Amino acid sequence: MNRYRATRNLLLLTLGALLGSISCQNSTAQKNSDLTPSHPSSQPKIILRNGDMTLGDKVPGFWHHRWVETGKVNVSRDTQVFKEGPAALRVSSTSDFTKGQTYQLLQGSSGQSFVLSGFVKSKGTVNVNVAVQSFSQKLRPIQFQTVQNLHNSQDWTAFSQDITLPPNTHQFGIALFLEGQGQAWLDEVKLAGRDVKNIAGNPSELPPPKKQDPTVPMHGYFPKYPQAWLKLHQKHLKRAHKRKKVNMVFLGDSITQGWQKHKKLWQKHYKGAVNFGIGGDRTQQVLWRIEQGLFDQIQPKLVVLNIGVNNLWGDKYGAARISAGIEKIVEAIQAKSPQTKILIIGILPTGKKPNTPIRRKIQAINTRSETLDNGNTIRFLDIGSEFLQADGQIPRKIMPDYLHLSRKGYQIWADSMQKHVDQMLAE
Repeated sequence: MNRYRATRNLLLLTLGALLGSISCQNSTAQKNSDLTPSHPSSQPKIILRNGDMTLGDKVPGFWHHRWVETGKVNVSRDTQVFKEGPAALRVSSTSDFTKGQTYQLLQGSSGQSFVLSGFVKSKGTVNVNVAVQSFSQKLRPIQFQTVQNLHNSQDWTAFSQDITLPPNTHQFGIALFLEGQGQAWLDEVKLAGRDVKNIAGNPSELPPPKKQDPTVPMHGYFPKYPQAWLKLHQKHLKRAHKRKKVNMVFLGDSITQGWQKHKKLWQKHYKGAVNFGIGGDRTQQVLWRIEQGLFDQIQPKLVVLNIGVNNLWGDKYGAARISAGIEKIVEAIQAKSPQTKILIIGILPTGKKPNTPIRRKIQAINTRSETLDNGNTIRFLDIGSEFLQADGQIPRKIMPDYLHLSRKGYQIWADSMQKHVDQMLAE
């Protein structure tokens, strides 16, 4: 589990740097807009997701932010009480007296205007508010604008109000506020205006279920950057659509993605190849990406596949199931691009010490994956021993965290498979 955290932290740092540069540019532009008259037509659209509460399991997707001052608040997706099916957002007090709220957080700028509408319902001894809470760049509250207020038990009540975001606004929440003892419901929330957009919500931007099968396609998710994983996938799709003619593709997780940090080495060995690695991916995420169009625009001659190590962290499934996930990936690539050859790189060793349960599991997975080698269109290559000392330990100069590769580690990878790549491309 510690290794999983290390992988996750490295991934988040990488994403933070990627998204931070974008954020800094947006922040600078926003500061200027707070000092000058706004031009709504030139500002990004305000996007409300899942206003009809269709998406989600226990809690409607995107409505998970909350603030509690007193007592305890329970937030849920109610499939029994709603204005229109299939569900509504419900806030319930779970103590003698509760004061708190749940909300969806949206991007918005000072001076942007829109109409907020929907339906709200209440039950019990309560004071209920539908409101717009504006926040500064550092998420400090600026203004709480009440849109609709209900007292005690009231049936579904329609609301519609013009909203203009106050100065210094960078984000805002559409909130359902509850004070007292009872319940409140919110449903069919919509925005109207020049620079707004309502979308039903993208399931790929919601947290996937905690229990996942290595053989069943499932989108990825970065908790601190909910939309980032999907954006990386879409970036890969755009690259494939733009290039179309691609001779060689690398497909995998953060170990594959890590080639991007060694551009000179990459250019030396794989100039013209495309890297489709995404940190944190397991077999099921790669399956999802293939299913969602990764090879719809390109027919590469060779795919270098390195995947499976992230399935080892906290995964309840055994080696056979993870191996089956790798086999599914091979089948999925062949179904999309029948002429593509595939070079499967065995899962690299991880962890400083040899003969650990994880090392043994890796060996079992690689042994099973080797059976996919047909000597022609599919080859299996286990280069794990190249990263080990005589005593089975991994030198830190090759894998600084005993998982991800240094520049020297990537050089070992390149040298170890060069002749196989040359042969498969030449055939």
